[in-house]
Amino acid sequence: MHRYKEIESFPEVLNNSQKWNWHTRMFLAEARQNLTAEAEAGVPSKWTDEELDGLEQTLKVHEAWLDEWVEKQRSVKSYEDPVIETTEMKARAKQLETKLLKFMKRRVPKVKAKKKVEEDAQATEESKAGSSPPPEQDQQHDEL
Repeated sequence: MHRYKEIESFPEVLNNSQKWNWHTRMFLAEARQNLTAEAEAGVPSKWTDEELDGLEQTLKVHEAWLDEWVEKQRSVKSYEDPVIETTEMKARAKQLETKLLKFMKRRVPKVKAKKKVEEDAQATEESKAGSSPPPEQDQQHDEL
């Protein structure tokens, strides 16, 4: 029964695994284009080159593993036990899927408004120099 279930589910699991490989490749191509465009525009990016390289490395490892074991599985006869279990294929595809979705859901980091940054820098300089008196505080209190 185990062999039959594995033979039956293998194509679907293989297709799903290859689908995540393809999605990751497409994401990496688009993310690298966006990273370049954002760098030229001086806008912060969701990802860094190192992060995208890490995702690409995960993809390459997954593809190499999948190619190796699928080739081994092709040489297995129908009356022999499978060399690769579909549960293992699912688990490895899930790792790639999780990492990809984590990248896809990331938001662009917020950047302080220029005016606010300039005011903060100016206030810091003034406090270091001690040239500006402390702001006057209103001494009136409302009584109840």
